[in-house]
Amino acid sequence: MNIHHILLALALCTAITACAQQTEKQQPTPTQQGIAKPESTVTIVQGKVNKISQADFAQLVADYTADEWRFLAKRPAIVDFNATWCGPCRRLAPILEELAAQYSGEIDFYAIDVDENPDIAQAFEVRSIPMILFCPTQGEPQAVTGLYPKEELIKVINYIIFSKTQQ
Repeated sequence: MNIHHILLALALCTAITACAQQTEKQQPTPTQQGIAKPESTVTIVQGKVNKISQADFAQLVADYTADEWRFLAKRPAIVDFNATWCGPCRRLAPILEELAAQYSGEIDFYAIDVDENPDIAQAFEVRSIPMILFCPTQGEPQAVTGLYPKEELIKVINYIIFSKTQQ
């Protein structure tokens, strides 16, 4: 698979997300209702893939319930949507751990179990797993679905997170 296939997959995911955002309005968010969001209690380890909940995501990455994407983190983030029963997810996990170590201090890596966190999975329209959400500090997040080799994920990271094109 080359960069063109990855970009095509990203374009499809972006188009699907854009179409979904134009559908009916969701219920008011806790913030809109005047209810404070709980603080994240997870301990984040740099250079590792950190398992987080949907509440942690709203504190560490972005408020996924808001009408508009608002990135909150200081560094780019990569979020792996997975499940314990998913074979491709289990094969992807060590690849993401290697990448987390490789990009330690540059990119934060997170994992969200879709069975334990159904609201965020629904908000990001996770229909197939593994799904990896790439969140640059500027611009919209972009997602890819499926198991990719480390080399392909590095190309996607360079393109989406660091805005580098293949030479």
